[in-house]
Amino acid sequence: MTISTTTTSPPSVTTRLFGTVGALRAWAVASLVVNMVIIVTGAVVRLTSSGLGCPTWPQCSDTSYVPRAELGVHGVIEFTNRMLTFVLVALAVGMAVSAFRVKATAAGAPMRPIRTLAIVVGLGVALQGILGGITVLTRLNPWLVALHLLLSVAIIGLCVVMVHRTYDTAPLAVSPLVRLLVLAIVAATVLVIMLGTVVTGAGPHAGDDSTIQRNGISPELAAHIHAWAVWLLVILTVVTLVITKSRLVAALLAVQLLQGVIGYVQYFTGLPIVGVALHMAGLAGLAAATVHVFWRMRDVAPPANPG
Repeated sequence: MTISTTTTSPPSVTTRLFGTVGALRAWAVASLVVNMVIIVTGAVVRLTSSGLGCPTWPQCSDTSYVPRAELGVHGVIEFTNRMLTFVLVALAVGMAVSAFRVKATAAGAPMRPIRTLAIVVGLGVALQGILGGITVLTRLNPWLVALHLLLSVAIIGLCVVMVHRTYDTAPLAVSPLVRLLVLAIVAATVLVIMLGTVVTGAGPHAGDDSTIQRNGISPELAAHIHAWAVWLLVILTVVTLVITKSRLVAALLAVQLLQGVIGYVQYFTGLPIVGVALHMAGLAGLAAATVHVFWRMRDVAPPANPG
């Protein structure tokens, strides 16, 4: 009797990196994390007055793509942040390649929405790099700096949805009222973040010692309006928590309150660099947590039939 044996060859490196659902999930999570990190590193550039450490773009200076000694530590800080953009590009490309190689998610969901998200994230990262260059060429115009940040926030939101889709996260059924409240929370969060960029554009951290461009709005007035929007957001979230008693909403409220405390502390202590940097890290966390709740609590349950 002849006994035949078959051996299965191990998956190739390409398959392990791009061809499995696990790989796709890893690319998605990494993209989310690094897009959150770049918000903080971008804040460090601004807070250390390194926004024009590389005074031109795409080169660092008129004669070099890398910082020269005469640009000092500011050039190194700005150039390091620029290099992180290439990491984002690599992650976006890896995520897109993986999305097109994987045939279906672990639960058998179609890949078309994931592939579309991967492409949009990649285009957003590319646009982010170009917009960053334009902000340098316009010598840190505060409105363009704000737009630069808002684009990062939008990419974070897309990455959160991407992670959920790769993990086949099931939506939670909520009432029409709760869904309306969740949408109001999202709208209020967008308002808070947008007003926060106005406060930044009015404040003292312009991004470069030689740059005096500010948006011309009173910093105190901008900060007060921003704070009112924060309180509106917190009230909406508390109401939603009382109705739903959801741990998801409770966690979101905790993130909001922590971010609010950091905001008030940094405001009343004269905007120290560490405080502002923590506030920017909190912003990234707030954006991710808000989209997380938005995506999980999206299934509107039909009203109960009283008959």
